[in-house]
Amino acid sequence: MPTVLELYEKLKPRLGEEEARSLLEFIESTVEQRAVTKADLQQAIASLREEIRQGDASLREEIHTLRGEMYKMRADLIKWSFAFWVGNVAVLSGIMFALLRGAK
Repeated sequence: MPTVLELYEKLKPRLGEEEARSLLEFIESTVEQRAVTKADLQQAIASLREEIRQGDASLREEIHTLRGEMYKMRADLIKWSFAFWVGNVAVLSGIMFALLRGAK
């Protein structure tokens, strides 16, 4: 990769001394303004980690809520399942009782 001095020497015959220097100064200042420092990267990393922590906490809270709802649904399911089987046993008992009384 050519250095600034090499670029200056290549541009000087085509653009002239003053224009070549101005162009390279402009390019250097633009590059320096856009360069990311280590502190900028550390700040971005810290910000991303904080966002991840907040998302994780929110997700854990939502999972906890869903588990509570699932527990409640499970209890309802057991209750209705028991009622269904009790009803079926009662109906079958009645049918068997009627068949046995009719057979005598």
